[in-house]
Amino acid sequence: MKTIFSYLTKREWTFLGICALFALLSIWTDMSIPDQMGVITTKLQTEGSTISDVTGSGLLMLLYALLGLLGTIITTYFSAKVGAGLATRIRGAIFDKVLDFSMEDMGAFSTSSLITRCTNDIMNVQSVFAAGAVLIFKAPITAIWAFTRIIGKNSMWTAAVGVIFLIVVGFIIGIAMLVRPSLRTVQGLIDETNRVSREHLSGIRVIHAFNAYDYQKNRFEKVNEALTSLSRKIFRRIALFNPFLDTMTNILNVAIYCIGAVIILAASAADRVNLFSEMVTFSSYALLVMTAFVQLLVIYMGLVKSLASIDRISEVLNTEIKIRDGADTKKETAQGTIEFKNVSFRYPNSGDNALSDINISIEKGQTVAFIGATGSGKSTILNLIPRFYDATEGTVLVNGKDVRDYKLNELRNKLGYIPQKSILFSGSIADNIAYGDNGRFQATLTEIRHAAEVGQAKEFIEKKEGGYNARVSEGGKNFSGGQKQRLTISRAIARDPEIYLFDDSFSALDFKTDRILRERLKEVAKGATVVIVAQRIGTIRNADRIFVVDQGRIAGAGTHDELMKDCTIYQEIALSQMTEKEAG
Repeated sequence: MKTIFSYLTKREWTFLGICALFALLSIWTDMSIPDQMGVITTKLQTEGSTISDVTGSGLLMLLYALLGLLGTIITTYFSAKVGAGLATRIRGAIFDKVLDFSMEDMGAFSTSSLITRCTNDIMNVQSVFAAGAVLIFKAPITAIWAFTRIIGKNSMWTAAVGVIFLIVVGFIIGIAMLVRPSLRTVQGLIDETNRVSREHLSGIRVIHAFNAYDYQKNRFEKVNEALTSLSRKIFRRIALFNPFLDTMTNILNVAIYCIGAVIILAASAADRVNLFSEMVTFSSYALLVMTAFVQLLVIYMGLVKSLASIDRISEVLNTEIKIRDGADTKKETAQGTIEFKNVSFRYPNSGDNALSDINISIEKGQTVAFIGATGSGKSTILNLIPRFYDATEGTVLVNGKDVRDYKLNELRNKLGYIPQKSILFSGSIADNIAYGDNGRFQATLTEIRHAAEVGQAKEFIEKKEGGYNARVSEGGKNFSGGQKQRLTISRAIARDPEIYLFDDSFSALDFKTDRILRERLKEVAKGATVVIVAQRIGTIRNADRIFVVDQGRIAGAGTHDELMKDCTIYQEIALSQMTEKEAG
């Protein structure tokens, strides 16, 4: 809760103060109306009273009612502003926090869970502040104020209110204790529903191709039924509140009038008018007490629900970022170089090393490749260079400087990274190619065109309506796999980096496009270091140095010809893709 309150601004604290003041105005008017009801009741039973005697009190009650309405409107308006503003900043804070997450941090939360925390959970918190800020001020003060007005009136009436009060409080606490643990489970089931829905939408082509409609429907129905069942169970319990409170309020009214009847009948004729007036006033105050408890109940149940959401939001906001900026006190001793010194790496919650004792030295201007079986650790090696993960043991150096000593922006501005899965963003083609601001310049349209030409994307771009201004849909779904790869390669080229990192980035290209692209890249990236992770021998056979990765270790290193002579694993990969004559 403390984490959430820290996002309130001074202006919003002022708004809450205004809410408190006008809530007091509304409470004062509510407290004044029963007194006037008592006056009117007395005058109506007094002989000789006229309409004018009653009209003054009636008009005063109307004035109190209008002032109360004004107070409620103002407090509702300002509390809504507080809730909306708070939700805006929390959403922004979660978004900024997730931007700083490392791959390890992301692994602690699923994408579907982060979406739920950024939407449904924040809405729960917003609703408490928007709708509950008024009641937070009004309900407890009303209950206490009204109770002080009735506590000295009559011991029997007061005892009746006290008994009903204890029954209601016990009921509220009991239901809340039953409901609260389930509310967090509900949020988890919403996460799971989001996850299944996302998988269904992103994999719709596969679902259609394999006629897996029934399978997907059953998956969704299973998690949806679990969510529905638990939600139904929770709301059945919560639904008991209103009829229970209505029943207790009616019982209290009946008790007050029954007790009042006994008291009035036992009193003298002269005292009966005053006692009847007191009973009407007492009944009104008792109703205010019960109404205040109903409002407290709404606040409490809202808080119970929002506390589960607040805990989930706080988990994200309080996550300690695993990979942070380095001190940046050491200087670079080279340019365009990469070195791994005794590097081992283990993924979080994994018992075995993904990489063990990696020692690699890459010089400026070299083209170096990694090849090996699926899951051998090739991409893992690449991921340690931009610090998507940090090495468990050993040191990774870029330009002779430990990557952990760099500021992240400075390190990553040196790199042109092309991921294994091509990622495009909604916008224009030009926006996507110019996406990688390198801290030195923003790519111009001329540079964007040049990057697209080198990346072999120019031809299909210019055929599109709008050319470089053609729209890219979410995730680049309006482009083929090969087109997306060429656009992501063009994006890296436009950045003009010192080091290119290709994580199996040529797999969707045909052999001719692959060859032409690498030839053009060699021209424009002259002097830059190129690191390629690949499955195809044809993509890497002309590399200056090829490292064969097997079960997280370097099983061989050398040129294509050298490895064909000395490395059995490389020979097997080569001969599985080409004839012995082609492999050389």
